[in-house]
Amino acid sequence: MTVVSDSALAERVAAVTATAAISAYTVTKPVDEVDVEAWNYVGDPLCEALVTELRDRKMMGGGNLYAQARALQALGSGAADAFFADVEHVPEWAEFEAMRAGARMAKRNILGFLFAMHGSLAFTYVDPATAAVMNSTGRLSGANPDFTRRFWETATGFIGALDVDGMRPGGDKWEQWVRIRLLHTTIRLGIVRSGRWDLAAGMPISQIATGSGAHIFGRYRVNLTRALGGHATAEELDSFSLMWRWIARIEGTNAELLGADLDEQLALAQRISLHLYQPDHNSRELTSAMLDGLNQMRLFPLTRRLHGAVLRRVMAPDRLETFPDIDVPTGLGVVADPAADRIVALAVSASRIGHHVLRLPVLSTIAEAAGARVLDAALARGLHGRAATFRQTSVAGDSG
Repeated sequence: MTVVSDSALAERVAAVTATAAISAYTVTKPVDEVDVEAWNYVGDPLCEALVTELRDRKMMGGGNLYAQARALQALGSGAADAFFADVEHVPEWAEFEAMRAGARMAKRNILGFLFAMHGSLAFTYVDPATAAVMNSTGRLSGANPDFTRRFWETATGFIGALDVDGMRPGGDKWEQWVRIRLLHTTIRLGIVRSGRWDLAAGMPISQIATGSGAHIFGRYRVNLTRALGGHATAEELDSFSLMWRWIARIEGTNAELLGADLDEQLALAQRISLHLYQPDHNSRELTSAMLDGLNQMRLFPLTRRLHGAVLRRVMAPDRLETFPDIDVPTGLGVVADPAADRIVALAVSASRIGHHVLRLPVLSTIAEAAGARVLDAALARGLHGRAATFRQTSVAGDSG
């Protein structure tokens, strides 16, 4: 699928594509030897082979590709076997008991969790390819956006990730993320088949775009929580990062792009972020639409200006960690608003006092249990009884 005119780059892309096609791959490289540029031209060969066979056998109907993929596996499909071997493989570093501290931290800091979209979604928009894919769905911007539904569908996966046992292979929350991987692949293949994507610029939903999620939704979301007055220990930061490292692996991110440990993962995230950073009109349009969408949600009783101030606060360089000298919010079209910034700063000061109280052992346990109930209740209300299905989405006139 890749169209690269430079022969040397084409050879490098072919090499990493072959690596991506190896199920349950575990070999890492030194950070400075990872070919970030070449990986940007690779999608998800294992999942693409599975979805292609499902389509060829006319098994794409029914709405649940996970069930269809299992049915294909039962028929003796090699593509299905390779795919499930990949998503079921647990790397040595994926210690589930070590993930529990991060889950408890998130339940105790529900303000940071509920406001996570302000930074984490906008973070993904700095990549013009990701922004183009998201804009093409029409669900986040355009004439008839469905931002609120999209918000809560995304929250389904995020809240599910706090169920450590459910995130083990075969668990119901793990299955959600496998279905998201299938969804991403149907979208990617649909975009490519539409003929309206410049493959010379990279692959839609590429390996590095997917891999960047380990940092954006893991370590960065803890930084975001702290920016809003929440508290997380170094152990909790590593624990939460570990869960999202595991999720990135479920989503098909190759081991080369995750590194040998969390320190290497951060170093790779810095390389990937700087490679992807080219915000364009799609990036700014989606960011503006996100602020409009958040402003219309009853969950957030804030003005649009205050939403923008929250975004600027949580996307400060020391919180992002991957853009040391770049004013990312301005690049996304969100300019400074001193009055709104002061209001948010005062609110954060009050939040910080409350979160310090919740660090007391007895109150911490109560806060974690209450936080879990609040998140589950908010999710149920937000979805209005219609569970997130992670079905294929029409993109550029192609259903995938």
